[in-house]
Amino acid sequence: MQRLQQLDQIRGLAVLALILINIYAFALPPDYSHSLRLPGITAGSLDIWLYNLQTLFIKGRFITLFSVLFGVSLLLIAEKYGTDYLRRRLYWLALLGALHGWFLWFGDILLWYALTGLMILKRNYFTLDSAQLWRKAIRFFLIGLILPLVLSIMILLDSSGIAPDLADTETFAQQIALWTGPYWPQVVANLTHSLLVALLFAFSALWHTAALMLLGMALYKSQWFNTGYSMGMTFKLFFGSLLLSLSIVWLDQATDYLFSLNSILPWAYLAEVMMALAFASWLIQQRASQWPQRWLAPCGKLALTLYISQTVLMVLLFRVLRPEWFATLDRLQLTTIALLMLLLQLGFSQLYLRYYQQGPLEWCWRRLSQRPEQPDNTSSVTAKPADSN
Repeated sequence: MQRLQQLDQIRGLAVLALILINIYAFALPPDYSHSLRLPGITAGSLDIWLYNLQTLFIKGRFITLFSVLFGVSLLLIAEKYGTDYLRRRLYWLALLGALHGWFLWFGDILLWYALTGLMILKRNYFTLDSAQLWRKAIRFFLIGLILPLVLSIMILLDSSGIAPDLADTETFAQQIALWTGPYWPQVVANLTHSLLVALLFAFSALWHTAALMLLGMALYKSQWFNTGYSMGMTFKLFFGSLLLSLSIVWLDQATDYLFSLNSILPWAYLAEVMMALAFASWLIQQRASQWPQRWLAPCGKLALTLYISQTVLMVLLFRVLRPEWFATLDRLQLTTIALLMLLLQLGFSQLYLRYYQQGPLEWCWRRLSQRPEQPDNTSSVTAKPADSN
């Protein structure tokens, strides 16, 4: 299978746009990173507008693209270099993700991607055809919606039982002190948070992430990345997602933004996938243009380096250089910082690839994984049939 430039362009868009949502997780304690309402702080009208725009156009869209493309990468590597090399890559990615999540930032996705990839590898889903992958992706996606559905029912039946305590300014202040204080207590907090995320991962995120990766493999096998959808279908996906998300905005307003419903309601996840595919399809339609190749593809080639560098720079900014900014800036200020970071990474990617062909972390990952000089056909994806269940 030949790698397409469109993949780097879509991946570049995804990794750049992640900072627009992750900025809040960098600048706020974990329990408040997706909330509009914070203890002792009144959200202004501009904060509400930016939060609503996040729900409509950003939340979950670009991590979805990342997950879909990760599935494509699994397939390409397994096809070209064999499953042994892919397994080594996933082991090293799991180690990098653990170090990233435990010692730098609680919001790591690499560990969970690696574990999901190992599950897909173990089940040998690479051998399934496009239609089989679609069916399995839908099945996994529905399983992943069970927990959001349960949470939605809990809110409907007894919202007071899980409503955040917005008057608990003491706990909020303690969290700020923790994340702007000595380093090792933060590591302990990251480890504790990782254990809680592991439970969520097992019951919901694993299935959701696996569904998106299998979707990526299905789209690749059906040649979708060559053509995308028609422009009409692309618009239907975009505006269909917009309508679903507008209902979430309305419900957020009706509940006074107590529950961060854009992270809970089941149809929020469907809206994320629909708009992510619309974004990707639109980029594929632009494949003859120069700007995606010039600006987005370099970022896609450095995706791992850019993702980790976002963490390093933002952790340094909010916890070391300007700890007084932690949990004190409004959404406009945080969005401005995110956009500046985005522009910095655009410029860095352009400059770096003038002198080097591969990002530093990408190079290390490949070397540690011992990529074969020639494609390894001894452990190809056709070695055994996939489980039909």
